[in-house]
Amino acid sequence: MQQNLVSLREHRELGDVAWLRDLDAGLAIAAERNKPVLLLFQKVPGCSTCVRFGQDVLTHPLMVELIADRFVPVAIFNNRPGADAEILRRFDEPSWNNPVVRFLRPDGAELLPKLADRYDAPALHQKIVAVLELLGGDVPGYFRLLGRDLLIENGLSKSATYTTPCFWSGETSLAQHPAVLTTDAGWIDGEEVVQVHFDPRAAARSDLDAYAHEEGFSAIESGGFALDGEPQFYLRKNGARHLPLTPAQRTRINLAIPYRAPLADFLSPQQCAWLNNPQLQAPSENEAYRQDIRESWPMLAERLGLVAKET
Repeated sequence: MQQNLVSLREHRELGDVAWLRDLDAGLAIAAERNKPVLLLFQKVPGCSTCVRFGQDVLTHPLMVELIADRFVPVAIFNNRPGADAEILRRFDEPSWNNPVVRFLRPDGAELLPKLADRYDAPALHQKIVAVLELLGGDVPGYFRLLGRDLLIENGLSKSATYTTPCFWSGETSLAQHPAVLTTDAGWIDGEEVVQVHFDPRAAARSDLDAYAHEEGFSAIESGGFALDGEPQFYLRKNGARHLPLTPAQRTRINLAIPYRAPLADFLSPQQCAWLNNPQLQAPSENEAYRQDIRESWPMLAERLGLVAKET
C-alpha cells in the first residue's frame, strides 16, 4: 500500500503538483491546517486529454504554487483497483474517465460543483478563485494576474496597437485601463507604438480606442510590430527584472514602479523570497522577466532554491 506517499513529477498526467495519494490522510491534514482539499480524479497512465491537463494546466509555476499554498492536493487514479477504486465509489465517479476536480472542506463536504468536461487552465483558475472567495479568504494579486495571462494563452483576449509620443509612458498610461491585460513597447514603420492585449468582456475595442484618444494616442494596424529593445522600461531598471514573471505581472510591475506601489502585491511568495535574496541582484546579463516563466522559473529555482512548503 503506497497511498500515504506523495506523488511528484512521477507521472505526466499530474504535472508539477506534489499530490498526496490518500484522501483520508489529506482530509486530516486539511483539518489541521484549516485548508480545503483539491481532489483530482485522473487516469494514470492516461490518454492525450489527461496528459495535456497535466502538462498544460498543472505545470504553470504560479498555478502550482497557489495549489500548494492554499490547498491540500490529493490525486486519485481512476483506473486503479484497491484504495483508489474505493474513493471512486464514494464519489460515484466513473473509472477510466477524463480529469475531474472536486473541492472539499476538511469534513469531506463539497464546496461547489466539480470541474468536469473542461480541461483548460482558465476553467481551473476560475474554480479556484471561486473557492477562495467562498471561504472568505483573499485571492492573491499574482493569482488574479495569472487569470489575465491565461486569457491570452487560450486565445480569449484581443489585441490593439496605438501610436504614442513616448512608448515608455504610453505603456503605463494604457496599463491603467481596467480591460488591458498586457502592454509592450515597440515600433511600426519608425513610429513608437504600444501593443496591448485586452479582455473583450471588460470593454469593447471602441471604448479602449476612446480611452487611448483621451491619452493622446491613435489606433494603428498591428502589422509589422517590432518589440523595442527596452520593453517595460521601468521594470527593466529594477532588480525585479531578474525574476521569472508572466506578461501580466511585468505589465503591472512596470506600472507600479514609477508610482512607488509595493511590488509584493503582484508577486507570489516564492517570487518575493527571490526578490529579497541578495544573490538575485548579483551582476548578471540575465533578464528573466522577458523569458517564458515555465523555462526561467526552474532555472532560478536551481540557482537560488525554493521556499520550503508544508508536507
